[in-house]
Amino acid sequence: MSEHDQAIPGEMHGDAGDVVAGTVTIRQGGARSVRAREISIHQGGAVRAQAEQVAVTQGGIVLSRSGSAQVTAGAVGVIAAGGPVELQASAAKLVLSRDKVGLEHSAAVAVAAPRVEISDSAVGMLIARHVDAKNIRVLFGVREAIAFGAAAGAALWLLNLWRRR
Repeated sequence: MSEHDQAIPGEMHGDAGDVVAGTVTIRQGGARSVRAREISIHQGGAVRAQAEQVAVTQGGIVLSRSGSAQVTAGAVGVIAAGGPVELQASAAKLVLSRDKVGLEHSAAVAVAAPRVEISDSAVGMLIARHVDAKNIRVLFGVREAIAFGAAAGAALWLLNLWRRR
């Protein structure tokens, strides 16, 4: 029996539907929905993950709600966390945190947090009270985001008027 074939309690191999447990580890597999105190994903993925602590290595999550999250060499659609979020060599569409967000060699479409630390990364839109940045690219700051939102709202309003005719 190889090392991979041995069953470890609380560890999943392959695909699973909905999982609810204290600690969940997913290796080279996936799950539709995971709810646990701690979730660890290695080379796998989940559609929805809800936990106090989420850690992803070479995997992905579509929607994550957690106390804190760490993603290394992975991808996440939306992260909503009450605590710190760390992305290293990863990509995310939307990162929301009530604490701190750290991005290193990563990319995010939108980041919103009280404090953001970014190095060697790209962010589409950044909303933060305090930013520590080194070698970053931000496409939209607060002023740009407001201007873009106003222009998009006006364009949608005009499109709606034109559609009614």
